[in-house]
Amino acid sequence: MKKSIIIISSLLIIALVSGSAFAWGRGMGSGYNQDCPRYGGEQGAFNDLSKDQRDALSALRQGFIDETYELRSAKFAKRQEMRMLMETSEPDRAKLDKLSQEIMDLQKQVMSKRIDFMLAAKKIAPELGMGKGFGQGRGEWSGRGGQRGCQGQGSGWSNNN
Repeated sequence: MKKSIIIISSLLIIALVSGSAFAWGRGMGSGYNQDCPRYGGEQGAFNDLSKDQRDALSALRQGFIDETYELRSAKFAKRQEMRMLMETSEPDRAKLDKLSQEIMDLQKQVMSKRIDFMLAAKKIAPELGMGKGFGQGRGEWSGRGGQRGCQGQGSGWSNNN
């Protein structure tokens, strides 16, 4: 009796663990979102562009990165300063408010340049859907991670060719 309970319990545990592993592998495997046009896989919209368009977009992107480097670095430094100030035993509210305002001003400048970048990119490749989340997907073109799935991926451009 004990042997049969142990064997049945072992089989159930193995089935549950292997089922979870299989489900995880299927959802996050190599075929994940291959048909999402913004994901940047083999069928990604960026890969459907001509070489001239891809080169122009790559140059535009690099220009955007170079142009906003100082602003992004300053914003990072202000955030670090704000974090350090918050670590003190008695943070100065006035300094925190000032740093917060400076960070918002820097963010506005970056966003303005991002809009200029998106408008210029749209002129180069109007067929790319540059809607919600543009430039914040995954792959080489991403600035940060997006949500899983097709929506929220941003452009997801990948320059793997």
